[in-house]
Amino acid sequence: MQIRKGLVPLRWLVLLTWALWLGGVPLSSAQDANVSKLRDAGMAAYESGNYAAAKQAFDQAFGLSPLHSLGLWTARARAKLGELLEADERYEKVLKAPLTQSAPSAEREAQEHAAREREELRHRIPRLRIQLEGVDPSEVEVRLDGALIADEYVIVQKQSPFPHGKALQVNPGSHQIVAVSADQRKDLSVTLAEGQTREVSLRFANSGTLKQRKCRDQCRTDCGENNDCYVACKQRCFSKAS
Repeated sequence: MQIRKGLVPLRWLVLLTWALWLGGVPLSSAQDANVSKLRDAGMAAYESGNYAAAKQAFDQAFGLSPLHSLGLWTARARAKLGELLEADERYEKVLKAPLTQSAPSAEREAQEHAAREREELRHRIPRLRIQLEGVDPSEVEVRLDGALIADEYVIVQKQSPFPHGKALQVNPGSHQIVAVSADQRKDLSVTLAEGQTREVSLRFANSGTLKQRKCRDQCRTDCGENNDCYVACKQRCFSKAS
């Protein structure tokens, strides 16, 4: 996310942050010096394009002194790294942090920036719709990058009154989808760009088809090239399966 006209300049932010500390946020001299050092390191790293280092420094400073202005920069660093979901959460944290009536104007300005930037950020977050075919969501465990996905984000088109269902927000980049139903497993890699909405479909065989396949494979193993044996075996197997 580029620094846009209207954002608090770095040099001005430094002065505002000092004003915040003088405005009633109690810090020991050691804490004050440490936060100042971390803040300056974060600013320098951000300006040089080293957003990972900026994120680390801002996070440490924010942990010591949870100022709205520092929280704002922890969100900006995450957005630069493509961690859009995490940036959105941090913007939300800044917006939800209470402000007292005596809070310095810098705190209020930080919240205002956070509100505007979060709205812009949310248009950049990719969305993923996962559709199942041949099976009910209750019969499938779907995971995205190892994390279990709730049923509300999994669509069965024939059953859903909403053709597009509920979209799952993800960070831009590559993701791995794994869906397991009984002894069926589907693996799919998907890549999304910023602002992209993508729909993927995972097709499963129904239970009747699975039983038929199991009978077919078992009878081929048991009977080999003997066709009479194979036909009789399948009849017996189907009868038991049903």
